[in-house]
Amino acid sequence: MSFPSGALSTLRHMPRFPNFSVAALLLGTAASFAMPYLPLFGRNEAHMSPLALGVFMTLLSLGGILISTGLARWSDRRANNKRLVLLAVTAAALGFVSLSVTRSYVPLVLIACLCLGTGTSAFPQLFAFARREFGAAGPEAAERGMITLRSMFSLAWMLGPAVAAVILAASGFTGLFLATAAFYLAVGLPLLLIRSRTAGQTPTPAAATTPGGPARRPLALVALSFVLYGVSNNMGFIALPLHVTDGLHAPESTVGFLVGLCAFLEIPFILSFALFSRRFSNERLITLSFALFVLYFLLMAFAPAVWLLAVAQLVRAAVIAVTTTLGMAYFQELMPGRTGTALTLYTNTNSVGAVLSGIVSGAFAQAFGYQAVFLLCAALTGAAFVLLGAVTLRRPGRGATSAERQAAGASGS
Repeated sequence: MSFPSGALSTLRHMPRFPNFSVAALLLGTAASFAMPYLPLFGRNEAHMSPLALGVFMTLLSLGGILISTGLARWSDRRANNKRLVLLAVTAAALGFVSLSVTRSYVPLVLIACLCLGTGTSAFPQLFAFARREFGAAGPEAAERGMITLRSMFSLAWMLGPAVAAVILAASGFTGLFLATAAFYLAVGLPLLLIRSRTAGQTPTPAAATTPGGPARRPLALVALSFVLYGVSNNMGFIALPLHVTDGLHAPESTVGFLVGLCAFLEIPFILSFALFSRRFSNERLITLSFALFVLYFLLMAFAPAVWLLAVAQLVRAAVIAVTTTLGMAYFQELMPGRTGTALTLYTNTNSVGAVLSGIVSGAFAQAFGYQAVFLLCAALTGAAFVLLGAVTLRRPGRGATSAERQAAGASGS
């Protein structure tokens, strides 16, 4: 790795970077408040069985997939991500206000599908909005800006779950969900100060010089590998709070500590991608991260105490940093000129994983317990590693970084 002298200066002079940084921080805070505790809410407040909880989480994700996909296609045609972000965060706020006063199963499912499902599109639409605005600074600067924004999102997860645990202890789920709604509404404030570029003002990335066939061929396999990763990631996320509280008999605050610790450890990894040039391609680093995730789940399954779970968060942090930051860039490489659709496809692979993980983890946990869920996660992540590794071996120029591929293209022209 080499440190570019102008990296920090580039970020400092990025168009509208402060507005997007604040919005990403607020969006991360809102998500970090509620998502780690939704499984506990379903079990303790709504009295859902493991299978009913799995169905609830599945339908939440399914609603997010359908709504965000439709909004992504609309945004790529109209190039107005700002309005979609504002719509998404407003819907999420309305959903969490409704959750604060609802405990019946069917209304909870409807709120999750419609309001929270719409809210899931806030993340890809915010980053698509930022990518369009950052495009004026050039592709390399835009990529650094996007990665740094992702670090702001992770920064919120460093403290958010711990603060949420304090709110939960003081005012219950009603207070927690109302605080979450307030943060979702706050996301729109810095964005209202941004005057969006029109489609004609926004630089459009050049289309790939390679014919569409070879570039498209591995896309389905890449997406499938990310779906398998998403299944294991979401199953592990659902199992974590319940395994910690039931299996290891630790207090609920331990869940917030572990999630916050992972987010804290993610930040140096993410910032290194923004500030340093890389020797390996996005594809290779993502493939390696899948192998590391297998190790993480084995540690979670066999850890006898909370301190070893804390050690395992270092591995998870490295994996999450790679898949979330470089994963977004990787999908944009495969779908040039379609930022909104690429980021939504990337997000939806995780959402599809969440759809499958809800029912699978619920049924598996009911039959074998939540500790066994981590072993299933290890197997699924191993399959994702094998699949993406096969794609890497089949693709031409697989060992080159994006900078090297650009240099090769320039020399051949």
